Amino acid sequence: MIVYKFKGAVLQDPEGLVAIKNRIRENVTCIIVVSALKGVMPRLRALYAQSLKKGAGFEEEFAGLRKLHVDLAMSLLSGNSLREYQEEMELHLTELYEILHNVAPVKESSLAMKDYILAKGDILASLLFSKLFENALWKDSRDFIRTNSNFGAPEIWWEESCQAARQEFGNLKGIAVVPGYCGKTKAGYTISLGRVGLSLTASLLESAFQQIKVA
Repeated sequence: MIVYKFKGAVLQDPEGLVAIKNRIRENVTCIIVVSALKGVMPRLRALYAQSLKKGAGFEEEFAGLRKLHVDLAMSLLSGNSLREYQEEMELHLTELYEILHNVAPVKESSLAMKDYILAKGDILASLLFSKLFENALWKDSRDFIRTNSNFGAPEIWWEESCQAARQEFGNLKGIAVVPGYCGKTKAGYTISLGRVGLSLTASLLESAFQQIKVA
């Protein structure tokens, strides 16, 4: 088994994506770790910041975020894969929209809420990546990455997370795709793994299975 890690920007590079897809198809079993599309994280941070400001609207920024994902999906997918992604994307965007509206009246900053919002970038990109391959599975990294509650600089509970990863992927036959930067606290909160989250997630999977390599 091989673990691949890709920044979401590869989805926005048609020529590079063809080579990546061909490379991945050569491997029977692999896990692909994916981060948000280029430009998405600044949008999500802006959306969160705007939701905290009195009288500030975020409709235009939100529409731009949605359009970016819709347009890219339309260019990469077709048929059932496109329909499935659009349905899943709309569920996540609707949830994000409702969360932003809930933050707006309170005007109270919350690192937990911010991390939950930022995680949507990796989730949407990894979901899209999973639709590029027939029968590929999408797996939520929050189901196996466990951390403490130190928002901003969390510590991964390594052995516990490795054990959870082995349970999640031990019988994997084929391709699985996971978001790259988010884990979950003991209390069940989504938490960002920080700037090196993509590498951390890939390294954790390598550690869990030992004989695999990261590409």
